[in-house]
Amino acid sequence: MSLEHWAWLGIAAQPGNRIVDDILRVFPDPEEFFLSGDSGIEKVGTINGADALRIRATSLDVAKKAVETAENYGAKVITKESEFYPQNLLNIKSAPPVLYVLGDETCLNMEPAIGVVGTRRLSEYGAKMAQIIAGGLGGAGALVVSGMALGIDSVAHKACLAAGGKTVAVQGCGICKTFPPENVELKELIAANGAVISEFIPDAEAAGSFFPIRNRIVSGMSLGVCVVEAAARSGTSITANLAFDQGRKVFAVPADVNRTTSQGTFRLLRNGAIPVADAKDILSEFGEDLTAHLSFDRIQKRRIEKNPAAKNEKPPKPVKKAPPAGLSKNASDIYRVLDRTPRSADEISDLTELSSSMVAVGLTELEIAGLISPVSGRRFVIA
Repeated sequence: MSLEHWAWLGIAAQPGNRIVDDILRVFPDPEEFFLSGDSGIEKVGTINGADALRIRATSLDVAKKAVETAENYGAKVITKESEFYPQNLLNIKSAPPVLYVLGDETCLNMEPAIGVVGTRRLSEYGAKMAQIIAGGLGGAGALVVSGMALGIDSVAHKACLAAGGKTVAVQGCGICKTFPPENVELKELIAANGAVISEFIPDAEAAGSFFPIRNRIVSGMSLGVCVVEAAARSGTSITANLAFDQGRKVFAVPADVNRTTSQGTFRLLRNGAIPVADAKDILSEFGEDLTAHLSFDRIQKRRIEKNPAAKNEKPPKPVKKAPPAGLSKNASDIYRVLDRTPRSADEISDLTELSSSMVAVGLTELEIAGLISPVSGRRFVIA
């Protein structure tokens, strides 16, 4: 099996085309399919006229050039046979035959991998929640996967990196290009602390039709996808629906249902998405087998390393306040048990006897109202 023949298959079949699955089912070695010519196309049996014409017209030289271009750029080319190929991605339909990878290919199989996505037109609340969730995931040691778009995606990558975590960006263009152009520096940061990947030929410019194709990789690589903010109809909603179809867990951040950028997340919640307020809410869904190695104390440990005096800090004295008028009962119950001592969502759940989902919604209400503040480790105090 040659690298060039794998790359040829990806180009000839086109990204996202399900005939790749049919071809590899009959010809596990792409070189064998390439050499079989028309008889191979007939043997597969599901290749239509247009696909057959394109397969015949795609020369091996095009694939050789793609591999050479990627490698000259500093990227690696990995196939479905590679040990570094994301194992979660192998389980989806039309998984890419090859991935062009800039950065650390070994991080592509970090577990758990969680997709964090959202609207480009983010609100202040959306930005804050993306920071909390992606930063919490990265700080705990999970892999954050997103699409490097403006808005929520960019915030998620940056928050994960700031927390010392690893992140993977899936591009909707070739690996040698950057979209949006504003994210050139972010792309470099991600490649230095994770990986940037693409299935498109290395010098392919971004195109509107590429992004829905790209989105299946974001969800396919991930065990679950968290939607922070999304309009009713958006690329983010497409990613969430792909995650549902792929059997992934889908999470959504509750918010003001009257806000346009919250209508998509509200719809997801109605359709069975799990409401979350922080990284721990997400990771608790995957059990100890996948999350036992994670540590929610990493950020605090780093803070103590930088400032040893922080280890001896005394907790502030509690400041009890009566709940303000207008809060829901759940939010009021949560407010009563909070003071200046940071408490996690689990601790709040134990103190209030509210379910984790009720606590998540109540905490969101209190945060929106500016009545509480998150601190390190995704714990909360009175604002």
